[in-house]
Amino acid sequence: MSIQPKLIAASIALLLSACSNESSDELTGPVEPTPLKPEPAQPVMVDLGYANVHAMQESVVIRTLSGEEKLESIEVIKGITFASAERFEHSQVQSLEGDVDATQFGAACPQLKKTTQPQNEDCLNLNVWRPAETQSGDSLPVYVFLHGGDFEYGAGSEPLVHGDTVVAQGIDDNTPFIMVTLNYRLGALGSHWVKGEGVDGNYGLGDQARALEWVQEYIGDFGGDSNNVTIMGQGAGAMSIGLLQQQMLNGELPNHYFQRAIMQSNPYGFEYRSYKSAKSQDNGLDLKDASTEEVLAAQKEVLNPVNRLTGWLTQSIDPLGTSAERTPIAQFMPFSPYMACENMGFVSCSEYAAQPFSEDFAVPTVIGVNDDDANTMTMLPRLTFLIPKILELVQESQPESLEMMTPVELTDTLQTWLQDEANVTALTQMLQQEEDRPQSAIELPSLPATAYEAVNHLFFGLGNSEQTSQIMAFNDFAPHRENDLLLAVKNMAQFNTLMNDMMFMGPARQKAQESQQPVSLYHFDYKPSFNVWAYNTNGQEGEMSLGDLLKTISCVSGSCHGSELPFVFNKPLRLDSTQVSPSKKDLVLMNSLSRLWFSDSLFEDYQYEPSTDSVMVIDQQGELALELDWDRYNQAGDDPTLSHGRLNGLQASGLLSYYLVD
Repeated sequence: MSIQPKLIAASIALLLSACSNESSDELTGPVEPTPLKPEPAQPVMVDLGYANVHAMQESVVIRTLSGEEKLESIEVIKGITFASAERFEHSQVQSLEGDVDATQFGAACPQLKKTTQPQNEDCLNLNVWRPAETQSGDSLPVYVFLHGGDFEYGAGSEPLVHGDTVVAQGIDDNTPFIMVTLNYRLGALGSHWVKGEGVDGNYGLGDQARALEWVQEYIGDFGGDSNNVTIMGQGAGAMSIGLLQQQMLNGELPNHYFQRAIMQSNPYGFEYRSYKSAKSQDNGLDLKDASTEEVLAAQKEVLNPVNRLTGWLTQSIDPLGTSAERTPIAQFMPFSPYMACENMGFVSCSEYAAQPFSEDFAVPTVIGVNDDDANTMTMLPRLTFLIPKILELVQESQPESLEMMTPVELTDTLQTWLQDEANVTALTQMLQQEEDRPQSAIELPSLPATAYEAVNHLFFGLGNSEQTSQIMAFNDFAPHRENDLLLAVKNMAQFNTLMNDMMFMGPARQKAQESQQPVSLYHFDYKPSFNVWAYNTNGQEGEMSLGDLLKTISCVSGSCHGSELPFVFNKPLRLDSTQVSPSKKDLVLMNSLSRLWFSDSLFEDYQYEPSTDSVMVIDQQGELALELDWDRYNQAGDDPTLSHGRLNGLQASGLLSYYLVD
């Protein structure tokens, strides 16, 4: 595996040529059929008796499975307020009554990235797509989608996740359904520490629960079946569903709020923040009366790469085990939900809620990952590549060689170095230079000999060095000498593979094996012809984001985090909803996978059987099949322990998900 240093930019020029002859009226070639165009949107009134909802009727051009274009009519109810909340208080469902203008999408929740809609703290709104002329009592299946974005960004109104195309396809397939997307509070506004036993400041997660409550109360009047709700999400949205299922099992969420779940790229190997860590991060942030701009400024400071690096190193070396987490993994998603305090001692919390990995699914579930999920989400997109550069800076001030240091000595040196204000200034200047550097000039840095080992030990924390050393003792993950750039690249490829195994597919497969619920397990291997990531995403002006630039580079060729979304929703768009030019093969898979995803077949025809290791694979050719003995035949390792499948070997060695269970 090689890592290309440049972005692949796709540009297509359409060449038109005309041949005319004044003396001949004959055509010089076949006449292409005129493409169908959507009809103009029309206002429509949805009379619920207790509310008059002003919505829009739209026509959607779809392509049938036989390849023909077709128009279908749908209705879109946009921007309905489903709940209201004061800052740092849990939301309450808002009644639907009177005249309601649902002809425009509502505001997105405040965030540091650009959004299609304006941002405002009054952002708890949802959108409903349904077949035209749907009536109360039609009892159509309902799909509720939770967007991703590291609990920092995203919105249910972004074009990539609009439900118009898939709902129109459902009409064409004679399997009509309703789709709902929604907003939930993000960043510091969505997750803020609150003192108390059994309470939490996971406001964004609470907003999702309120949206599900709204669906239960009102979706029947819009023609949906409140007893046939499938909740689905990607990334942070999938993580949320794991937490909501845990709440359902614990009786914190009514067990009728949804009946099935689809979790796309849920890193079940992620260890959520503890009550103590949330307190440490949030207790000093006095944001109750701050302006929205001040809240975002504080959030930006938390996300500052120097601060995140320092926090990561601090928790990684934690020699006394004073942090409640077993790993520093939560530092990479600082606004994720945190585990509530289950028992307050005399001074502090003495017992934390269990990690969601340790509990079963509450409903039949589809779970799966993309082949290169970790390349963008958990490969330490900035930090992995920054560590060698920091080591270069450290080397300049250290007369002795770093190559002979143990991981403990190395991280201790880094921590000491970062405590010097002059060094932090030098690091900040280095980061600024990286941001200002043209994308075409970005190259893979030459890694010092200790980088690969250091990154592995730091990722899981030095308290877990014994297990990390056992993992790196396998041939597949053993460190190579890094005085050669090609071997350094090979080390980073191994690191990406390990992160995919430990954070994504390994835990997902283990959950599927142990669950008492029916589970469909999938693996998305298809590599789109386009890059789903974009990097001009900072602020509403769309300035360059260094983090997203590195993610874009890492997604040059591969099925990375988010790559499946254009295929699930049949939308030729990037994650920032800008247009792409898909290949013919892309279009075929978009048309087929999006129909499967919103069907009963996904749950019924692709169920996972632990005895046969039956995984639904979307392969590199865009073909879909249920593959048996998947790990054994697709992921056989070089090491004898991993030769019957890397995940089988890691699991049998007790190294898979070891830090998530007691």
